[in-house]
Amino acid sequence: MKQVIALNKTMLCLEILQLLSAKNIMSKNEIADILEINPRNVIEYIKTLQDCGYNIESVRGIYGGYYLNKDSILPSLKLTQKEVDLLKSSCAFLEHQPDFLEYKTYVKAISKILSTSIESISMDVKIIDRYPLAMPKEELLQRYTAFTEAITLHKKCEITYLSTKNKESIHIVHPYQVFVFNGAWLVLAWNETVNEFGYFKLNRIKSYQILSAKFTILKTYQSSAYIDQYGMKQNGEYYDIKLELKDLYTVISERIYGKNQKITKVDEHITILECSMQNKQVIQSFVLGFGSKAKVIEPLWLKEQIASEAKKIIGEKA
Repeated sequence: MKQVIALNKTMLCLEILQLLSAKNIMSKNEIADILEINPRNVIEYIKTLQDCGYNIESVRGIYGGYYLNKDSILPSLKLTQKEVDLLKSSCAFLEHQPDFLEYKTYVKAISKILSTSIESISMDVKIIDRYPLAMPKEELLQRYTAFTEAITLHKKCEITYLSTKNKESIHIVHPYQVFVFNGAWLVLAWNETVNEFGYFKLNRIKSYQILSAKFTILKTYQSSAYIDQYGMKQNGEYYDIKLELKDLYTVISERIYGKNQKITKVDEHITILECSMQNKQVIQSFVLGFGSKAKVIEPLWLKEQIASEAKKIIGEKA
């Protein structure tokens, strides 16, 4: 029984550290409310963390509370050579991910970590975003930060959202997760208006407000039911496609485009791509992006859709 109590206390201490890391300052009542514990226990756990060497300080007054001095967190152990190589590899990988908003900050953080290890890292990186959003990245980052904080504190949000049909609507949402899909940042949230989960692009949110009201995470919620490595699972039916591509083997083999992907090199020039993708409009745009180098083998509706769209492009009647 004592071991269970000790383990529970340890977990709560770690959760307090996470909360203080995500927010500048929090009152004991605010912490207690989120963790569903007695405010007196918050004081006890803060004292335990301070005894362990974490520099948690307090501010008096009506807007006071506890905050974590992030400049003096306990030093970590030295990294192994394998761990250093892995961190460097992550920087090299993320250099080519233009939708990663905080790459420069990430590299600086890795530099600080590695500077305390067996060697340091210095990278001068130029990031090129071929098709940047019309919204400034600074504004997008503000939204990312706001919704991330709302997720951490379980705060409801009121948003004004612009649909693909250019219509604005107001929703009260419970944000669960922020993620990237096809180069766009989205938030997965429970929508009180329709009583179901929805995906909201951060750049289509015309205005937002983090409310004081809190929400409770649904016990049945599983992130894997809504998001996986291929995209948004609740975003429409999957379709099996089969394309013949000319002189594109190297390019096509660099990425995963859908579920059950299979790439077959027929000869020096011809490659067959097979996979399952969501959203007919997205699939159409994907195929058209290859121009005359792509030939649709299956399905029939995609052949007809591409043919119709091609005629429209050159001004002929479909």
